[in-house]
Amino acid sequence: MTTETTLRYDAPADLWTDALPLGNGRLGAMVFGGVGLERLQLNDDTCWSGAPRSSSAPDGPAALAAARDALERADVRDAERQVQRLQGGFVQAYQPLVDLWLEQRDVRSVDEYTRWLRLDEGVAGQSWASGAQEAFVSRPASVLVVHRTWTGGPWGVRVTSEHPLDEPTGEGSRWSATLRLPSDAPPDYVAGAQVVRDRRPGTSITAAVALEVVTDGVVDAGPDGLRLRDATWATLVLATATDYAGATAPMHGDAAALRAQAAATAATAAARGAEILRDEHVADHADLVGRVALDLGPTAATGLPTDERLRRNASGEPDPGLAALAFQYGRYLMVAGSRPGTLPMTLQGIWNDAVQPPWSCDYTLNINTEMNYWPALSTNLAECHEPLLRWIGELAASGARTATEVYRLRGWTAHHNSDAWAFAEPVGDGTSDPSWAFWPFGGAWLARHLVDHHDFTGDEPDRSVLLGAARFVLDWFVELPDGTLGTRPATSPENTFVAPDGLPASVTTSTTADLALARDLLENVVRLGGPSDLLVEAARALERLPAERVAPDGRLAEWREDVIEAEPEHRHQSHLFRVHPGTSIDPDQAPDLARAALATLDARGPDSTGWSLAWRLNLRARLRDPEGATAMIDAFLRPAGPQGAGVYPNLFCAHPPFQVDGNLGFTAGVAELLLQSHRTVGPLREIHLLPTLPASWPSGSVRGLRARGGVTVDVAWDAHTLTAAHLVADRDTTVLLRHDGTTQPVDLRAGEAHSLRL
Repeated sequence: MTTETTLRYDAPADLWTDALPLGNGRLGAMVFGGVGLERLQLNDDTCWSGAPRSSSAPDGPAALAAARDALERADVRDAERQVQRLQGGFVQAYQPLVDLWLEQRDVRSVDEYTRWLRLDEGVAGQSWASGAQEAFVSRPASVLVVHRTWTGGPWGVRVTSEHPLDEPTGEGSRWSATLRLPSDAPPDYVAGAQVVRDRRPGTSITAAVALEVVTDGVVDAGPDGLRLRDATWATLVLATATDYAGATAPMHGDAAALRAQAAATAATAAARGAEILRDEHVADHADLVGRVALDLGPTAATGLPTDERLRRNASGEPDPGLAALAFQYGRYLMVAGSRPGTLPMTLQGIWNDAVQPPWSCDYTLNINTEMNYWPALSTNLAECHEPLLRWIGELAASGARTATEVYRLRGWTAHHNSDAWAFAEPVGDGTSDPSWAFWPFGGAWLARHLVDHHDFTGDEPDRSVLLGAARFVLDWFVELPDGTLGTRPATSPENTFVAPDGLPASVTTSTTADLALARDLLENVVRLGGPSDLLVEAARALERLPAERVAPDGRLAEWREDVIEAEPEHRHQSHLFRVHPGTSIDPDQAPDLARAALATLDARGPDSTGWSLAWRLNLRARLRDPEGATAMIDAFLRPAGPQGAGVYPNLFCAHPPFQVDGNLGFTAGVAELLLQSHRTVGPLREIHLLPTLPASWPSGSVRGLRARGGVTVDVAWDAHTLTAAHLVADRDTTVLLRHDGTTQPVDLRAGEAHSLRL
C-alpha cells in the first residue's frame, strides 16, 4: 500500500464524510468500516426524484423584451422582476437508495484495527484481530461485493432505506425488495418545501434491490434480512435495477420485472465466487487508474493514517505525497463515478445519503458539472468523459425546446441547473434571485467539452450540438449603441454588484463572462467548421464582440462598467473563463490580460470554498504562478472545519458541504502544473513541460499524462529542472516541445516513443 495510492485510517468511520467511496459508474457505496456494526450506504446513478417533464413555456419573449427595455432605462429592479417571469420551477434531486447493515454481536476482539481504500485496485477494506473485510463495486459484474471473514458468533444482514420498501422478501440465501422514489423532492433551500410521494404510474422511478449470500455456514432468510450462523466467512453480492431509461422515456413501473432483473444479476455474480469477481474488478479498474503515476519525492508520512497526514501537513510539516494522493484520488473518483453508459456525475458524484441533498445533488452548469470532467482528458481517462458528452446531447434536445418555446430563438440553451430529466429552463419559483436563477449560457459552457474532447482525442464532436449552441448565442446577441454586439439581460454567475439604490443586483448588460463564453464558442465553431452561412455569421459576430478589458485598478473587469462589487472575494470567477477552461489568455498569448487575471485572483483573496480553490489552482497554473498555485494546494489540503473549506478525513472536498467537483478540479490543476498543451503557434500544437512547477516539489516524475493532439507524456525532474521526457503520439504529428525556456519542433510518429534526456 503506497502513500500515493492508499487512504488509511486507524478507526471506523463515524460520519458519512469519514466513510470510503466505491463505485462502478452506476452503483456507488460509502463503506464505514465497522466491526460489530458495519454500514454500507448505497446509491444507483439512475435513482432520481421526479419523472420526464414538459416545458412550462412562460411568456418568455414578452418578459425578455421587457427586461431589455428596463435595462435600457437603467431600471435594474424592473429588469430583475422581468427575468423572474421566465423561471420554470426547480430541478429534481439525486436520491439515496438503501443502506446495507452487517451486525455481529459477539465480536471477540477489535484490537489491531486498520481500514483502507486502495485507489489502484478500487477495494476498501478493514481488518482487526479476529476478522477482516473487503468490499468493491464491480463494473464487469455490475454488483457490490462484500467479503468478510471472522471468528465469533452469528451475525445478520439487513437492508434499510430512506424510502418505503415494498414487499421485502427473504428465501434461502436471497433477499430482495422494491421501492418507489419520490415524485418530487424540492431543493433544500426552498423554505417549507415538502417531499411528495405519488404512487400513480409514471410519476416516479421504481427501483429493486437484490442480495445473495454465499457462505460456509447456514443462512436463515426472512423479510427483515438474512441471519448467518456456524459460519467463518461470507460473500455478500448486491445488485440493483431501475426503470429509468433516459431523460424523456416513460417509466414502466414493473416492480416484479425489476426485482427479477436484480436477482438474476446478483445470482449470476455470486455463482462466480469472490476471488474471480475481485480479480475481474481489479483488472478492469486498474486498466484505467494505472495509466498515470505521480511521484513528488520522498515523504516522511509513510505509514501514517491519512487524517494524521492532513493535520501534520496543515501544521507545517510538508508532505508532497499528500498532493500526489489527492491527485490520484480525483482520478479514482472519476473512474468510480463515471463510466460509458452511465449518467454524468452530480455535485456529489454518485455518492449521496439525503433525500433533499444540498443543492439537490444536481447538475450545476455554471462551473460545477464542467469541473467534474476537467481531468478526464488530461489525466488519461477519456472513456470516463462519455457520460457527460452523451448527456449534453440529451440536454441539447431539451434545450432546443426551451430556446423555441421560452425565447423563440434558434439552437439550444441551458441555464443554471439540470437533472436526469435534462431540465433546461431558468430555475426558480418566480421570486428566486436572478444572480443564480437566470443565466442562459449553460450550453455555451458545456460545448467547451465537445471541443476539448476533439482536441485531445481527434474524435469528431457532435456538430449538431456544437452548432446549436452557437446558433442560440448568435440569436441572443443585441446590438448596442456603440455598434458592438452584447448580451442583455446578462449576469455573471452568482455574483452581484452594488446598484444605484445601494443594494446588491445582478442583472445588467454584457457581462465579461457572457462575452468570453460566446467568443470561445464561436471561435471554435469557425475553427472546426460547419455550414458556410453559419460560419460567416459567426465570423462577423466575432468582429463585433468586445474583448476583455483591464479595469482602472489593474484587474480584469467582470462587468461592462466599473461598479462597486457587493462581494469582492466572491467564489466564482467566471470572467476568467478564457484563461481556464478556455485556452486564449496566458502570459504568451495575451500578457496584459494575463496580468489583469492574476491581479483579479490576488484580489479575490487567499481563501474560498473548496471547489473554488481548485478552480483557482487551474487558473494560476495557466498564468504560470507557482507561488500562488502552492497557496491553493495548501489551502485545499487542510482539514475542513464546520464552516471552512478544505477536505474531510476521507479527502472529499468541502464546499462545505461535500462537492466532488473540488476533488476533480484539484486533479486537473495538478496536471496543468506539470503539462500544458492549450496553445498553438501557427499550425503547431505547443506541449509545455513543467510550466508551473511549485517550489515545494523539487524532484519527481509523472507518467501517462495526455496532451492535446493525442500525445501521451512522461516527465521527470530534479532540482526543479527537467531531466527526462518521453512522448508517444496516437498519430503522426509535429509538435513544439517547450521546456526550461527553450522551444523546438519535434516530429512524432504514431506509437513510437520520442525520448528527451538532459
